[in-house]
Amino acid sequence: MKLKVVSDTLFKLSPKLSQDLPESDKVFVKNGTEYEIQFYTKADNNHLRVELSHDTLGNPAKSVWYAYEPDVDVSPSPVTLQVVSDTLFKLRPVLSSELSDREKVFVKNGTEFELQSYLPAAGNHMKVAIANAFLGPENRNTWYAYNPDVRVDGEVIQLKVISDTLFKQEPQLSSQLSDSEKVFVKNGTIFELHSHTSTEGNHVKLALANAFLGPENRNTWYAYAPDIEVEGNEPDNQPRDKPPATPKDPGRAIRLPGFQGTYYLNNPIIYGGNFTWGEATHGGSRMPENAGVVYGIIRITKAMEEVRKIFGNKPITVNSWYRDPRTNAAVGGASRSRHMSGDAVDFVVPGTHPYDVYARLNGWWGGRGGLASATVFTHIDARGYRARWSYGF
Repeated sequence: MKLKVVSDTLFKLSPKLSQDLPESDKVFVKNGTEYEIQFYTKADNNHLRVELSHDTLGNPAKSVWYAYEPDVDVSPSPVTLQVVSDTLFKLRPVLSSELSDREKVFVKNGTEFELQSYLPAAGNHMKVAIANAFLGPENRNTWYAYNPDVRVDGEVIQLKVISDTLFKQEPQLSSQLSDSEKVFVKNGTIFELHSHTSTEGNHVKLALANAFLGPENRNTWYAYAPDIEVEGNEPDNQPRDKPPATPKDPGRAIRLPGFQGTYYLNNPIIYGGNFTWGEATHGGSRMPENAGVVYGIIRITKAMEEVRKIFGNKPITVNSWYRDPRTNAAVGGASRSRHMSGDAVDFVVPGTHPYDVYARLNGWWGGRGGLASATVFTHIDARGYRARWSYGF
């Protein structure tokens, strides 16, 4: 991540007014200066606490400083939004006629912004956090843009710590680890990630980008899943799968690894349910490799039955469910896709735009797993921690 100073300012050793600090606790930084930072944390009195990656300031030299937030911009690896048609950015994802003048701002075709993040929103809108500009009478950087009027290029994954926590070298209770094997991370801290994946003990394995923590300067850590949120799409995650053909009753007989008896493609996965083994296995062409995948399919089936009820028990079209690693690569799935674990589904609710599906499910799904939308489908998975992204197509 980069921090850019946008106004002559003072970096400080505590988040106080500069006149309340001795000269040794502050250092002048000129407008236009840029620093690579490992992470940043919201601090008191409208300040950010930043850890510089390669630079030190002051005497004695230090890498941790507080910056007055209006004087700096923090942007992750370059993600840009280009406005492709004269449009209005809005404070709510509704028709512009429903908003007051102070709730919308005109943005001209061809305008470009750097983004901190972007996510789907209702009404075929995109929620964008702008990194390098504040718009409107209240100088806001978070807006809703009508999706057809903008184009996003680039990807970045951000980790947000939502509760004071410990990053650990092993996915164990912190009491089982020595002090050198864990590091305290404050609520509100934001990192850029290379990758993230769920692991045992309700933990998430994290590979931090350009951030090195602890006495051994490690960038790979385990975090307790309820203490974090992840936003952003992986660069290689652009799946374009098609739904399977519907088998005729009862469908072909199949066997499932680790389970006794014979199952049929058109049988419901759970008793009395609406989703079938044929939908989960793409018409029987993608059979589970092990019992763990079968359990993953059953786990997300229960969620999909709830999704169906939320949308009035209307039939749902399944585009893609279980994908073996070879198929996953062939259709453009992420290298760590949950589809390979069986507990992820790409689906369409007929008559409802995928961004509206995302908006409806976002709060309900919470921290149980991943949720994302393209303009043509919605993704849900049961990874066990909150992850959100937009596919950008």
